[in-house]
Amino acid sequence: MNATSKRKIVFAAKTLSVILTASVFLWQFGFTPMAAVIHQDKPAEQNPPKKLDPAAWGGNHAGQPVPEFVHGDECLFCHRNTIGSTWQNNAHGVTVRHREDAPELRAVLKDQVKLNAFAEQIEYFLGSRHRVRFLKKEGYGKFTILNTQAVLNAEHKAERWEAADKPVWDREKFANNCAGCHTTGVDPQTKAFSGFGLDCYTCHGEVDLDHSNDTSKVLLSKKRRNDARVITSLCAQCHLRESKSRSTGLPYPNNFVAGDNLFQDLVVDWARANDARLNPGDRHIWRNVRDVVVNGDESLTCLNCHQVHANTSIRHRRILRTPICSECHAADSFKNPKPYTVQSALCEY
Repeated sequence: MNATSKRKIVFAAKTLSVILTASVFLWQFGFTPMAAVIHQDKPAEQNPPKKLDPAAWGGNHAGQPVPEFVHGDECLFCHRNTIGSTWQNNAHGVTVRHREDAPELRAVLKDQVKLNAFAEQIEYFLGSRHRVRFLKKEGYGKFTILNTQAVLNAEHKAERWEAADKPVWDREKFANNCAGCHTTGVDPQTKAFSGFGLDCYTCHGEVDLDHSNDTSKVLLSKKRRNDARVITSLCAQCHLRESKSRSTGLPYPNNFVAGDNLFQDLVVDWARANDARLNPGDRHIWRNVRDVVVNGDESLTCLNCHQVHANTSIRHRRILRTPICSECHAADSFKNPKPYTVQSALCEY
């Protein structure tokens, strides 16, 4: 054995001696060496993270009068080129459309001869992509809704009709079921809306008129979109379907204003986040909302994946692969979405 090999053996022996001595010392003073931790049969028990009270922060406008707000037409004075030019093609902007603004839906209606007697009465369309309902004004801030529905295919043609044989106007259903998510500024006392469709106020709330000098005064501006709980409350006001207002019992919040804590008024069954019977499209919303407001995980909000004004899914397609993505995408590839059908007892489809 040469001298170099002897030196290596001596060095290894000394190193092992130091490790063993250190291990004994650590054991004596209550410390567990890493090797012992790795080889433990049972990992040390960890305290589960404490659940948060979703209603513990912020305030709300439940039961108060609808505040005076800046109307979208005023917003378009400055935002007409960047937002106004595309809003009429935006999914949020077409929740309710006047018949004059929807020639393709007038064509769908014209093709159904069983509704000929109702065609002149129908003034507005509710929905536009997959299903269409038919509305007419019933006084200020009120709609009457027809029980008939048109189910559309990818070419925007009526694939089938529901309740076309016995069309009947319902004066109460829109106010009791639909107004909270398809109109703007619903009065909690009368259920009358301030404007049909979703106005800028729905997502931006009460806007300080000095925001042109300081954009941080507008909720969801680039300088004011860092509060995950506020963002989640804002989106959940409509997308956390089939919850109920604690104060009114209606399936939409009582006078929610962007920036409020939604969960001070909305009663939510968080078990739905793990309900395998719920379609993936809705379940991923429930999971994300729960993770933010109950589990305190603020790393991912709706705005990480969705761009409302741009009406594009580019962020969604570029987002990092997270566990919540596997609700709709195969976990091994994250490429092709799983086939599923969105259903809602509240929305009657």
